[in-house]
Amino acid sequence: QVSTLRRVLGPDRGWIITVPGRGYRFMGTIVQMGVQMGVQMGVQMGAQMGGGPGAVADGPARPGACAAPLLSVIVLPFAGRHAGEAEGAALEGIAEGITDSLTTDLARTLPASRVIAQTTAHLYKGRGADVRLIGAALGVRFIVEGSVMRAGRRLRVNVQLVEAETGGHVWAERFDKPEGDVLPVQDEIVARLSRGLGVHMIACEAARVRPGLEGGGGSAAEFVLRGRATALGPSLTLARFESATASYHCALQLDPEDPDALAGLASALLYQVVNGYGRDARGAPLPALRATRLDEAAAALGRALEAAPGHRAALMARLVLLRARGAFADALVAAATLLELEGSEPAVCREMALNLLYLGRTEDAVLWFGRADTLAPRDPARWTWLQGLGRALVQLDRSGEATHPLRQAVESNPAHPALLAYQAAALAMSGDLARARAAMAAFRAAEPHTALDALAHGFSVPLEATSALYRLRNRRVLEGLRRAAA
Repeated sequence: QVSTLRRVLGPDRGWIITVPGRGYRFMGTIVQMGVQMGVQMGVQMGAQMGGGPGAVADGPARPGACAAPLLSVIVLPFAGRHAGEAEGAALEGIAEGITDSLTTDLARTLPASRVIAQTTAHLYKGRGADVRLIGAALGVRFIVEGSVMRAGRRLRVNVQLVEAETGGHVWAERFDKPEGDVLPVQDEIVARLSRGLGVHMIACEAARVRPGLEGGGGSAAEFVLRGRATALGPSLTLARFESATASYHCALQLDPEDPDALAGLASALLYQVVNGYGRDARGAPLPALRATRLDEAAAALGRALEAAPGHRAALMARLVLLRARGAFADALVAAATLLELEGSEPAVCREMALNLLYLGRTEDAVLWFGRADTLAPRDPARWTWLQGLGRALVQLDRSGEATHPLRQAVESNPAHPALLAYQAAALAMSGDLARARAAMAAFRAAEPHTALDALAHGFSVPLEATSALYRLRNRRVLEGLRRAAA
């Protein structure tokens, strides 16, 4: 029954936690609404948050009067900045669409989040209220503000993430998009914003709750948050993945049914496999360790999807599991289905590209890698699709083009030595032997014994499952590695 309740609560499933040896506890925040906003407004807000008419109180809410739940946020209506009435309606429509879609995306993608409904947020439109008062009134930790304006034939988007208790800025972003069909442009803007907001909210919250965790306390949701923050960093070493895995195990000891913890555990295990951790001295994957990690990840995903069918992180991890097992065609179908649900998600685009690459559809893979980078040009995981793009371009005999994304991949994750080797291969195949040998020397300093043939193929998938065309084209990568090492 508790599992059923959690499914019904959806994004608010974290309101019910397991207390080992005792039972279950309700952790949702009870919020008292201030009468200065108007009784009717308070009734509407209370209903939106599940508090009903009783959420209206006799006195004003006070900052710090109640502890806001983890990853609680409100997206205030984006403002449409315009010079005259003629373009005002169009910009207001775009701004409203971004606000609605961003609210939906954050509610769907953040683990154990509490995202205030847009009908409530709309009540603040044009009011210019103090963010600290809004945070106290609604019991949220974060507030998102933004605006859209037209600059020539481009749309300029500004957004900022604010910590409600202090009013301090956590993250800000500004970027321009060419004006075109409204819905595709809007989807791309929302995808870029939701990913950036999610990453910075998780990092901020994990830093805030860390002292309690290290002191031996912490709820399942806090351990999940810690695991997510550890695995979001750009320099994803084996130690970081092992730390994330330990956090998810702690969460599951507190709540064995938590789908966020189960999906997180599966993801941490899978990325250890596909990033090549667990290899012998010559760089070949250890079959027993690889099989154990894949089986453990599959079991965790099965439990997560049983507890929460349609769980986004679990479905995303399932894509990686299919790729790791060499089921590339099945992974493409699953990725296409996720794209229909998610719209524009860079990690799904990356999975589309990698599976296309292993099936020998290299030209199509290049397009999807590029799509991922357009959606998330500052993402901590950017190196994962840049290295794929670089390898694909080398396979297509476009090594000169490959050097740029591979250099950016190295800059994005300097802790992953294989990126240096792929950069060396591209440089060598483009004729820049001096820089190629320097990059190869840096790789060898980190991994002196890894065999070039194992490196050329990569570590993430079984070679026998790849297409003959992929294996033929991949010889260019091996040739580049040998030239750089000569």
